[in-house]
Amino acid sequence: MPRLFVHFTFFFFTLTALSGVWMRIVPFNPTTSIPYENVLHGHSHLAILGWAFLGAFIIFLSVYWRTIRQRNQAIALTMTLFFTSLLMFAAFLYQGYGIISIVMSSIHIFVEYWAAVFILRQLKIQNEVPKSGLLFIKASLLTLVISSFGPFSLGYISANGMKDSIFFDVAIYFYLHFQYNGWLYLFLVGMFIILVHSKNIFIQSSFISYGFWFYIISLFPSYFSSILWVDLGEISMILAAIGSIGQWIGVIFTLVAFKAIGGELARHFSKFTITCLYITFLLLFFKSTMELGLISPTLANLIYDTRSIVIGYLHFTLLGFVSIFILAQYQMMNIITSKWLSILGFSIFFAGFLLNKLLLFGQGLLQWLDFPRLTFDTGGLLLASGLLLIGILILWLSFFQKNNNRLVNH
Repeated sequence: MPRLFVHFTFFFFTLTALSGVWMRIVPFNPTTSIPYENVLHGHSHLAILGWAFLGAFIIFLSVYWRTIRQRNQAIALTMTLFFTSLLMFAAFLYQGYGIISIVMSSIHIFVEYWAAVFILRQLKIQNEVPKSGLLFIKASLLTLVISSFGPFSLGYISANGMKDSIFFDVAIYFYLHFQYNGWLYLFLVGMFIILVHSKNIFIQSSFISYGFWFYIISLFPSYFSSILWVDLGEISMILAAIGSIGQWIGVIFTLVAFKAIGGELARHFSKFTITCLYITFLLLFFKSTMELGLISPTLANLIYDTRSIVIGYLHFTLLGFVSIFILAQYQMMNIITSKWLSILGFSIFFAGFLLNKLLLFGQGLLQWLDFPRLTFDTGGLLLASGLLLIGILILWLSFFQKNNNRLVNH
């Protein structure tokens, strides 16, 4: 696979972090030429559709590059994803939510459909795809398509003058739920299963199967836990409770299945890679456990009314679980090596992540307790953003220094 594709992912990761630093500088220098909201929209879209989507897709390409028959299509698809994401980001910086950014976001969705069809077609010609991995991948692509109903509905909502109504937020949460908890979770777990299978490490099928079915069935009712602040009656609370508990059980079954192969993983991969995997699975456990708190309508309303908690959760999921899982799988494929520069970069990145979570969740807790906010939280969040950016740049540099070959071989 061309090394340029990996550079694309690190470029988006860096651009996402750089825009995050910019937003943290604004409180100290509010007179900026680009509106804050424009950067915020560009930052969030690039994080999900640029870094996370392309990063996950590159894992797939790296695993199957040698057996992919339509390589020209794979190259065209990757280039289209890159330039569509970049133009979308530029459009958001230029006009925020406007005609150009909406058009580019819509184009990106259709490119995602293209990617989904491409992945399915390539999997059909592979001979040794584990059934459990295939199950997760197919479900991830289904939820990717389902998630797109949210953005498409925003056009109708806005056109009918309901942009300030609850329907607008409901559509956004629909999209985020099926992106974070659907597409990204299921796809990355599926690719992890495929990667370990390629090393002749076999996961206990019963546990991973239970984990999948509990999770996917619960994924749909658990959406209601994201919108409990909307008064939809008792039935929505029951569905939210069933969904959240079911998802948690599904995650536990999956983690138990992964824990059972811990010894074999340690024999095949470096301590650095194993550490990143343990961090990933620990974050997944905490993420799923935190979501159980949304079962309580009172706590759910309190959470949704506390901006720092909402931002903290979104960062915990995308910056923590998703990003570190992508980086861990990059290591498993030897895209990132276990040399000191990679370890340094990840350590700085993870330190920034921890500081970011400590401050955001700490702000929320102090607000709930009616305590005064921390005097250093704004500066602390800027420091955390700076550490994240530095860590990403060092990780990118480590990939630069790996070798000068034009191809990445798994």
